[in-house]
Amino acid sequence: MLRALIVLWGLASLAFAASAETRYALLIGNEDYPPTVGQLTLPHEDVENMRAGLMQAGFPAEHIKVLRDATQTDINLAVAQLSSDLRAAGEDSIGFFYYSGHGGSAESAGQRANYLIPAKSPITGAEQLPILGVPVNSIVDALAASDAKAIFIVSDACRNTLPFTSSKGGAADKGMVRVPRKKGLYIAFATADGATTPDDGLFSRALSKRLPQKGLSADRAFTLALREVAAARPGNAMPFTADGLTEDICFAGCEPAPTPATAGSEDLAFLTAKRTNTIAGWLEFIEAWPHSSFIPSAQDGIVDQLFKDTEEAKSYNGPYDTLSGPPALLEAVLHGGEVSAQRDQLEMAAVFFRVACFSGLGRACPVLANAIQQGYANDEFRKSDGSLDFDARREAEVSSYQIGCALGDRTSCDWLRGNGLRIPEPCMAYEGDEAYNFCEENEITPVAVSPQ
Repeated sequence: MLRALIVLWGLASLAFAASAETRYALLIGNEDYPPTVGQLTLPHEDVENMRAGLMQAGFPAEHIKVLRDATQTDINLAVAQLSSDLRAAGEDSIGFFYYSGHGGSAESAGQRANYLIPAKSPITGAEQLPILGVPVNSIVDALAASDAKAIFIVSDACRNTLPFTSSKGGAADKGMVRVPRKKGLYIAFATADGATTPDDGLFSRALSKRLPQKGLSADRAFTLALREVAAARPGNAMPFTADGLTEDICFAGCEPAPTPATAGSEDLAFLTAKRTNTIAGWLEFIEAWPHSSFIPSAQDGIVDQLFKDTEEAKSYNGPYDTLSGPPALLEAVLHGGEVSAQRDQLEMAAVFFRVACFSGLGRACPVLANAIQQGYANDEFRKSDGSLDFDARREAEVSSYQIGCALGDRTSCDWLRGNGLRIPEPCMAYEGDEAYNFCEENEITPVAVSPQ
């Protein structure tokens, strides 16, 4: 298997754990705000969506507490009660906290921190958040202290209608900032780092639909929901998560859901591929059932086998740390990068994207370029004194777009054209003024990419 991936990743088992846990949830929807903060219209509906989804996923109705228009005291007391319930339930318990309403970030003790804004709050500026808001860190710490097996903390906040900024004029105060991973906790935000979200109910609908799906791990359910949110919003900014789970959790059971009788052969094909668990078997399933809901699981299976570096996996190795195989193989690698990015494994994500791009999947190249620009691979561009070589990073970013365009990716070509850079001939790449055939050099065949 590819050397860079082997060095970076010790792949955790993809087997999903059974669910026989005691579960508690706290759902908060805040709409009632004064004009200085801004009224909202859908958080109450959001919590109803989540309540229905969690009940379908196996949370007992009596263990789901719903608060509407909660004050600072209401929120703090409810979080304390949730922590107490989980502690009493024991180490196999699972907790779920969901908040829909206004939120933001502000400087506190020299660091930027995230805050939920209670209902009816008289807050008029971000500098008041540390006093009148509810620190997300305090919720994280309180629930982590319960020693539950898994805690899910979901912030569907940062509404773009929030009218105030900080005294320094920082518009980013409307958005949340990244948080570190914490063992046993999965923390998800409905927005990208520092971004805002409309009051549209999209996240609660997407997530509540995914959580009850049988055979779907919780982190995968979040990934699919967040991907749906990103695809539907301008800019396609990917919401961020901090995955500290130590085992896979399936809310609705880990065995794949039985399919209707009319799709019985699809179900049988998936179970056969799962039983044989080979790259060839998974690829055969994807080819036969390209629109199956099991495709993400099949892609996980491919990535798992690649990392095990079996003799079969080695047969797909190409020159210069590339892969040689059908498009579905490269799509699985791109999928691995997306999952890594969701788990905040940014360096790993960049490696996945690079392998997919350099192996001929043109649409992976602008993803790689964007990852480089966002700093996923900054360690590759350090000077001897430890400082970042921005010129080298920019060169790698441009090169990724050039390769993508050479492989036929329209997005990459549009980026080059928009930045006044030359459009390469098919399969041609450049080192300075020297052109060479990238496809021949890497022994690859470009994969059909962006739709025309």
